[in-house]
Amino acid sequence: MKTATWKLLADVYYYSGLAQVRNRGRVAILTYHRVVSSDMVRAEHIQPGMYVQSETFEAHAAYLHERFVVLPFAELLEQWRTGELDSSKRYCAITFDDGWYDNYRYAFPILKKYNLPATIFLATDYIGTSRWFWPDELAYIVGDARKRMAEKEFAEALSSALVETSPAAGTTMPVPSLSIESRGEIDSDWLIEQCKHLPSGTIAGFVHRLSQILGVRVPNLRVLLDWNEVKEMAGHNIAFGAHSCSHRILTNIPLAEVEDELIKSHEALLGHDLTPVPVFCYPNGNFDREIQRLTRATGYLGAVGCEIGLEDRRPQDVFALKRISVHEDTAASDPLFALTLSGLR
Repeated sequence: MKTATWKLLADVYYYSGLAQVRNRGRVAILTYHRVVSSDMVRAEHIQPGMYVQSETFEAHAAYLHERFVVLPFAELLEQWRTGELDSSKRYCAITFDDGWYDNYRYAFPILKKYNLPATIFLATDYIGTSRWFWPDELAYIVGDARKRMAEKEFAEALSSALVETSPAAGTTMPVPSLSIESRGEIDSDWLIEQCKHLPSGTIAGFVHRLSQILGVRVPNLRVLLDWNEVKEMAGHNIAFGAHSCSHRILTNIPLAEVEDELIKSHEALLGHDLTPVPVFCYPNGNFDREIQRLTRATGYLGAVGCEIGLEDRRPQDVFALKRISVHEDTAASDPLFALTLSGLR
């Protein structure tokens, strides 16, 4: 019902002409993560909010090329500084978080085809490695186990792993009583959200233990960019910015470590002969006033989070820039994409 209602609202918004008016004089900073094939979604158990399919992304590129002024992020900062944005035009900046290999394989050719600039925020410790981010490991482990295990067996195994990561063990993860019926509610999304509140070492231990108990090993498959791909893209209208080194949630770690993440991720980009966009991307969108202060003090000119919305001709807070998350479930048609671009959802 929700999906049907949203599609109806999207059609009304798109065909009424409101989409022509809403974005005038405003900037939509779009957040993508992955651009993938349908086979990859199934094989890697990718979370729904993490991807668009390549066909959808090409439709988005065509839509933006026709209707928006798509700015490189550095140029957007400069136009904000000088006040040169035209109130009659609709502006957009395309960003990708993390640095996925599929950005190179699928998104990059489409961006080149439509001559669109974009910025990719890299978690620098992961680039050029076969490591996975822990949420993706968790999603893969749970997704693969569910395909192979009976309901009761899965519930018992998951309960065992959760108990070992309980408040009694010095963590804050709640431990539900899992029945076969309730097991469907305790999915990878729930587990990921709970783990975000735990210390990094505890998260790694839990994911490892769950892998052992469920008998699932994450494949040795490179899912992130390497530095040669980064350099190639940098020569074709793609800019790069820092998304920390370790991809840890900054509000969960000491400020001294936050400062290291800010400085060293920027240095890693410089060390690979890149000219980084002077904008930091907060992992998971989490920050506070002290983290903002450090971000400014370490030389960045702005930062992006996950608060949804449009920016005006001058942003309210350049170290808390709003963005619009784009994924397959909410943007798989022109009307849905138009409504997503409105920043109203």
